[in-house]
Amino acid sequence: MAQKIKAYGICIYKITNNKCEILLCKSINSQTKWGFLKGVELEYETKEQTAIREFYEESSILVKQSSLEEYFFQENETKDIGIFLVNYRNIKNIDNYFNNNILKEEYLNKENSKVMFYSINKQLPIKKKQIKIYQKITNFLKNKYKI
Repeated sequence: MAQKIKAYGICIYKITNNKCEILLCKSINSQTKWGFLKGVELEYETKEQTAIREFYEESSILVKQSSLEEYFFQENETKDIGIFLVNYRNIKNIDNYFNNNILKEEYLNKENSKVMFYSINKQLPIKKKQIKIYQKITNFLKNKYKI
């Protein structure tokens, strides 16, 4: 039996005025569905290293391992997905990367058509292999911050 693919990434969340937004991407392959910035682990990497590398490759934003918070996991038939939460306030100069909550074009990776912050209360079409992990993360944030 073939070994399952494992992909790891980061979900940046931002709390402002008793509202919570998370950073999501729309890939060029899935113009209508949203998901997390993530990618496949390399053989020698830990899940933390993969998440940080892939997030940087897709956004140009460097996240320190010490900023990684809670970890969420979704098992799928062919690809398992793990996502770490990171608080927006823990990333140095992060505002420089965005214009009106949208990742500036010069930082956008060729894999994604758009990367932006969305309210966790907004209904978005989420990629099939990420629906459960999206729900876990948004429910966790709603409970933690009483939103």
